[in-house]
Amino acid sequence: MLNLSVAGVLEKNKITSDGVWLLLLEVALPDSEESLRLVRNSEDIVWNGHTWSAFNFTVGEIKEDSEETQPSVPVRVSNITQIVQAYVEANNGLTGATVTLRVVHSQHLDNLLPEVEEIFTVQSTTCDSHWVTFDLGCDLSVQLRFPFRRVLKNFCAWRDQYKGIECGYAGSLPPCDGTLQSCRERGNSVRYGGEPSIPEGGLYA
Repeated sequence: MLNLSVAGVLEKNKITSDGVWLLLLEVALPDSEESLRLVRNSEDIVWNGHTWSAFNFTVGEIKEDSEETQPSVPVRVSNITQIVQAYVEANNGLTGATVTLRVVHSQHLDNLLPEVEEIFTVQSTTCDSHWVTFDLGCDLSVQLRFPFRRVLKNFCAWRDQYKGIECGYAGSLPPCDGTLQSCRERGNSVRYGGEPSIPEGGLYA
């Protein structure tokens, strides 16, 4: 089961919504601090301090081969403009590059944590006049980041986002100290970002 944020759950349960779920593709360029950042959308977006370029790409089904040690996932990126192919040719096919797929919601781009994040490695790349196809290794059991944050007994994860999407407090009281008691004083304990059920001294990451 997906571990969606509070904002994500609210959006998922809406009968209608003005927003959409967006799929982000980030390819880390070898020997560089730069990344190729694409969003499957009709227009560019800004998320997590970066501009994600609108691009047509698809994520295929997991495929297996009797000679392969692990399954792979094909990702096809439009090659009409040959922009992506230029990156491929300049970086030895991008073989071994890290590829991260994320899901965010267009109405909550100020939420810096994606609803879903999965990390892959480029196994091979092919290009034709229409598509650049990346075959991604998908050993997700050791690369899927879960949970997305540290879980503490009596410290709210949303303290630095007071009155933000996750916190949800809309009153006039000043910022709290991150404890459940402070959250109760504000009548907002249902949105508390800590885990009181963790035993004393518990810290999980």
